[in-house]
Amino acid sequence: MTDALDLAIVGCGGMGTRHMYGVKELAGLVEGGLGDVPAFRLAALCDRDARHRGILADLAEREMGHRPQTYESLEVLLDAHPDLAAVDVTTDTRPHHTLALQALQAGKHVQVEKPMALTVTACNRMMDAAAAARRVLAVAENYRRDPLIRLVRALLEAGAIGEPWMAVDASIGGAGRMIITPWRHKKAYGNSVLDVGVHNVDLLLYEVGPIDQVFAQVALFDRIRHRAEGASNISAFYAATAASAPDVVEADVEDTAFATLRFARGMLGQWTLSASGHGQGFGKKAIYGSRGSLEPGAPRSGNGPRLYLDGRREPASDDELLALVPDFAVDEGTARLFGGERLTRYSFDYPAIDRKITATVLMDFARAIATGRPPEVGGVEGRHAVAVCNGLFEASRLNRPVSIAAVERAEPEVSQWQRELDVELGLVA
Repeated sequence: MTDALDLAIVGCGGMGTRHMYGVKELAGLVEGGLGDVPAFRLAALCDRDARHRGILADLAEREMGHRPQTYESLEVLLDAHPDLAAVDVTTDTRPHHTLALQALQAGKHVQVEKPMALTVTACNRMMDAAAAARRVLAVAENYRRDPLIRLVRALLEAGAIGEPWMAVDASIGGAGRMIITPWRHKKAYGNSVLDVGVHNVDLLLYEVGPIDQVFAQVALFDRIRHRAEGASNISAFYAATAASAPDVVEADVEDTAFATLRFARGMLGQWTLSASGHGQGFGKKAIYGSRGSLEPGAPRSGNGPRLYLDGRREPASDDELLALVPDFAVDEGTARLFGGERLTRYSFDYPAIDRKITATVLMDFARAIATGRPPEVGGVEGRHAVAVCNGLFEASRLNRPVSIAAVERAEPEVSQWQRELDVELGLVA
């Protein structure tokens, strides 16, 4: 077993809890030998809220047999742990860039949860700092790590639907409920279109490539959000630290976007994302090509893709799917976590799926640190997701299509909506 790398988790809420379980899962995987991948040792926790850091420290001690040191301030943590290898930022989105810059300038490798930052300018500052420090900067984008999403990409690359022409991605739901935490309804801390939408963009980036241009209209419909009744799969992770959250929050940022996309490869896309859908929810994801269509299963569901070819009424069987990609196999770590190199479906309870996929995210981060290879989702990929999501707001304000390249530049040419945040964050005058 390769020597473990000392890691600090910054942000002890639900996401920090999920990452702690991922650290534990990765450690168990590495114990059996995983080539050049080291484990992480959870050396420290940081959170401004003493209750939150205490809850996670207690949980970590029960789950992993040792109690990480706890700190209110990242500055104090870094001073106390000079041999720390890496910092894992799992706070709300607003302080991502500040914490990442602080850790990178102290010589630490950094992983930040998605979204990478609130604005493209903040992403660019993070990328510059990582380059100057010659340290890894990774974004914890998890959906693409699902072995069944890996299969989707393999099928597309093998030409299973011919030449991809169109993508449809629609999700409508929410019905006035808080999207897990109150801050997702405040512009100063992020918003549901950005926080959820980066997943959609990253999947499209992974499956069919970058987006060149967006046009969109956005709106705020549900101005009053209520705490959701009953625990969902994901909210269960946040229950321990959610006691102090309000029952009601007044939203001040748009919760709905209807967009058209143009991809670098010439494809067109239609993207609808709304957290204000009452009544019956709606969801559809599909990629259409010159000889068929492919519907990916929802990430973390265990459901594989459905391939429909011209002239056939029924989707291709699992055996037919695998026959189309004879060389497809996931990496060793993912195969051991999910039980096979060439899966078309799997069955685990949700907490198990979540910790396994989080372990794959941390596995990639650890490998990047150990080998010097870039992480699969680094600054370029993380910034692209932020640029496309924020590009929807920019396009709606300007009432015209927006070039993503113009949004992503070191000094963005299109930044009307984001500039308000950049000024507030002190990133521009």
